Amino acid sequence: MNQHLAFSAHGVGKRFGDFCALKNVSLSVPMGQIYGFIGRNGAGKTTFMRIVCGLMQPSEGSIHMDGRLSFLPQNVRFRDRMSGEDAIHLFAQLRRGDAKECKRLATQLEIDLAKSVNSMSPGQQRKLQLVIATVGAPDLLVLDEPTAGLDPTGVQQVRSILQLMHQAGRTVFLSSHVLMELENLCDTVAMIDKGELLYQGPCSTTYEIETGGVDEQTAKRLNRDHGERFRLSGDRLLAQVEHEEIPAVLEALYTQNVRVFGVRRQGIESLYNALVQEGA
Repeated sequence: MNQHLAFSAHGVGKRFGDFCALKNVSLSVPMGQIYGFIGRNGAGKTTFMRIVCGLMQPSEGSIHMDGRLSFLPQNVRFRDRMSGEDAIHLFAQLRRGDAKECKRLATQLEIDLAKSVNSMSPGQQRKLQLVIATVGAPDLLVLDEPTAGLDPTGVQQVRSILQLMHQAGRTVFLSSHVLMELENLCDTVAMIDKGELLYQGPCSTTYEIETGGVDEQTAKRLNRDHGERFRLSGDRLLAQVEHEEIPAVLEALYTQNVRVFGVRRQGIESLYNALVQEGA
């Protein structure tokens, strides 16, 4: 049975004159996941998100959407004299949503709704924007750098709220260039650089094997005999395997007389850096 998708992108490209911002980006976001969209500033994340939300047309390719979405841009402003509570009521009326639920969420995030927006700190304003993005219980939340401007406590609060949304069955598609922030939050990630998709897949099934110096010929033999599961990065060997497959991978290395010093789960940051270096 096919997995139900919140949205899928097929061959999406975007050009601004002679500049190509996106190149043939295809990815599928399963319903009910927290899906991270990773890349440095200027990689094409915001352009892609605006296309997903229908705010910008692609130069080529298509987006297929299922359900209602809400978009939180990276930069957004309210009318300065409006109170937090007034802002929630305004958007609840526009989207025919439940202001009470939003106010309850604001309380969890320690937002003083009686204050005017212009007297709130940038972090408090960002949390208020996240609350408003949930008005009307959208099926999909598209969040562009949702923790921008937040202190460590605010980041933890937002992470907790996103996990609650995930548990309630909502899909969260969020971008960030702070890789460690997404390490334990996302089910799946896509990585983009210079407008091109480098990787999409789970966060927890890539393992880094510390070796005593693997050459290219040994890596080729391992891939030929064991299903193209190995990738060489310097003298380290990376294996795209599930946790339970590690013993078989280690046995394969042993048969090739490769010395193994240790095995550890590869974090998002090291995976991203290795992919960017390969594409450079």
